[in-house]
Amino acid sequence: MNQRPDTNTTPGRSDLAHHTFQHFENAVSHLRSQKSAIFLEQARKQIEDVIDTPLGEDILKGASELCLLNWALILPYFQTFKKLPRERDLIIAWTDLVRKLARLDIDVAVTFVEQTPVALEQRGTKGLLHWGQLALETLEHVDTPVEMWKAVKAYLEEAGACQCGYSLSRWQFFLGQAVRIAEVSAGAAEAFIQLGNRMCLLLTDEETARWVGDGLDTNRTEPEWVNFFGGTSLKALESRDGLATGVVLKDRSQTLALICEAAVGHPVKIQSNTALVGHKGFTGGAATDGHTIFLPDRVPTFKLMKLMVLHQTMLLHHMNILQEPIETLNDPASIHLDADRHLLERLPGLITPMVQVSEVGLPETYPHQFDRKMTPSLPWWGDILPELISQTTATFAEIKEKTSESYGDVPPELVEALVATMMAEGERDSDALWQMFREMLDNMVFDSPDMEELQENVKTFFYKEWDRTLSDYKLDWCLVRQRSAADDPNDFVDSLRERLHGIIALLRRQFMKLKPERFKKYRAQPSGDALDIDALVQAMVDKRTGSFLSENVYIRRDKRIRDVAVLFLLDLSGSTEEEIDGRRVVDIQKEAMALMAEALDSLGDPYAIYGFSSEGRFRVDLFGVKDFGETYNKTVQYRLGNLEPLGLTRMGAVIRHAVYKLEEISASIKLLVILTDGRPYDLEYGNLEYAIADTGKAIREARRAKIHPFIITSDQKGAEYLRKISSETQSIVLPGVESLPAMLPALYKRLTL
Repeated sequence: MNQRPDTNTTPGRSDLAHHTFQHFENAVSHLRSQKSAIFLEQARKQIEDVIDTPLGEDILKGASELCLLNWALILPYFQTFKKLPRERDLIIAWTDLVRKLARLDIDVAVTFVEQTPVALEQRGTKGLLHWGQLALETLEHVDTPVEMWKAVKAYLEEAGACQCGYSLSRWQFFLGQAVRIAEVSAGAAEAFIQLGNRMCLLLTDEETARWVGDGLDTNRTEPEWVNFFGGTSLKALESRDGLATGVVLKDRSQTLALICEAAVGHPVKIQSNTALVGHKGFTGGAATDGHTIFLPDRVPTFKLMKLMVLHQTMLLHHMNILQEPIETLNDPASIHLDADRHLLERLPGLITPMVQVSEVGLPETYPHQFDRKMTPSLPWWGDILPELISQTTATFAEIKEKTSESYGDVPPELVEALVATMMAEGERDSDALWQMFREMLDNMVFDSPDMEELQENVKTFFYKEWDRTLSDYKLDWCLVRQRSAADDPNDFVDSLRERLHGIIALLRRQFMKLKPERFKKYRAQPSGDALDIDALVQAMVDKRTGSFLSENVYIRRDKRIRDVAVLFLLDLSGSTEEEIDGRRVVDIQKEAMALMAEALDSLGDPYAIYGFSSEGRFRVDLFGVKDFGETYNKTVQYRLGNLEPLGLTRMGAVIRHAVYKLEEISASIKLLVILTDGRPYDLEYGNLEYAIADTGKAIREARRAKIHPFIITSDQKGAEYLRKISSETQSIVLPGVESLPAMLPALYKRLTL
């Protein structure tokens, strides 16, 4: 039996303490003895702590009432009381809110109690009660609280901590939209409150309501709704972009980068601020992590967008922000004013657009003698994110230290360039960044590791991936790392030329015949240089049978221009290590490509060759053997000879990158030829159906881009895979991989005639 509270208090208060404790005992009588004993011991100490305080009676009466609703409220209630101002009216009103919320949903009530100290710090006593009242009103206005408890709980956490900087009136609007969403999916309503509302930062209330309606109308399943209203689907982004008005960042980022570089004399990295969603203090405006400038995807005017990026550039260039004691900053306005001072000293003409964009009006002397109490922020200032900057600084220092220990003397600017690129895309976990960075360094080929050579040897690209279960894309899901294959000297091509010189000579002669002729004949034409005897005979037969006499009886000779470009993808998955009649599959593929290169060299069609392999979605590697515009020289031949089996086969991302490469080439006919010995597979690539669906989607994207994919596989199950991937895609399943060198040139001729 637990000991009753023993206090030296007045009889009335002592009786109240014992009475309260008795209520607690009754509330936990159904629990196991050990659990109830622990609870009661903690509750006894709490009673003794508050009984003699000025508001002790009110607290104990409130606790007694709450324990009748649920014992789980008691300890959080006591803990939070200690952090509240000793104002009786506030305590009574706050307790009343807890009691009313608990009658509707215990989890929401507990969250309200636990988040109260943070909300009090952020919003003050008046805002605290308003914050809780909005949660209560939302639950009271739905048919059953179970529809909205998750969303309201998320609201208390997000709005209490001011994660997004929204006013409570804005949160009230978002809760109203969440009620609409909860009618079809409680999980989607929660996702909207937690993250999806950030999608609406650039929308008016009317546009946001239309965006919600669009999501409700165009999705059909629970996963689709959660993905859309969580803001993680391409469909959600496209819907938002279709509703929002203003200037789009992706259309102006290059121009902005040039403006900033001209202002400070060095390149400036600019990214979408969607990568900052969820970071404390981020309100959706412009910001920096100390290395990259983040801007909204859409801004009302280019004038404002330009001021935003230049202001952030000054923060980076002049404020030396990484050296500031960020943890103690309590006056961000002074930092913004200093940045504007530096900006106007450099570009005084910007005072005019500042005055035009400002909502409060600026004096001609701005920023000197400016009363910053007039407004908490100017439209182009954006957010200062101390925790993000501190985290970024610590991550850079950690990776630099690890790099020095593992790789020796790697220039710090190289480390910063690579890591900043990865962080700008949203990856900020130091362990994940180090793993990606280490993989990148291990595979780099450069003599002098400066930034320019890095740009030439390793380039990274993020690509979306299709998720069949969501019926939507996962945005920026795969990291493709393009680099040159190793060009160490080897005799692979020279040996092949010596062994197959007769076949190579024959191929060259055959392909030279494919070169454009001076003229091409077009038969059955309405006019031309000569009669088409076959068409004339058919016309006479038609006339004898009573049909109209056709005038298309001539041959016309026109100049013919061959306009074909092709990109070859060679599968370098580990399975190509397998041997066929004493030769590895990868060597047979390389032999076929060497013969193909000899033939194309004589024909003149522009072509590129890449090997590919993967090991998870952040390690999709393309090894450049020959790019468009490169000649088939010794370096290319060495690269081809150095290709070796590596990892797995994440084919969707590889195809999307190949499409990107082909779209840069001007040609009437664009071919994508994929040589693979098996099915698509990779770490975390889902099951086979997921991998096939993503690959098929990538192939359909290629066809929409007017690129013609052709798949060559030696897997005898390949026919089944290919039908699932894309029944419309041209493909061939070889009887054996050993026939590839002889078949590939013949197939190419057939594809391009």
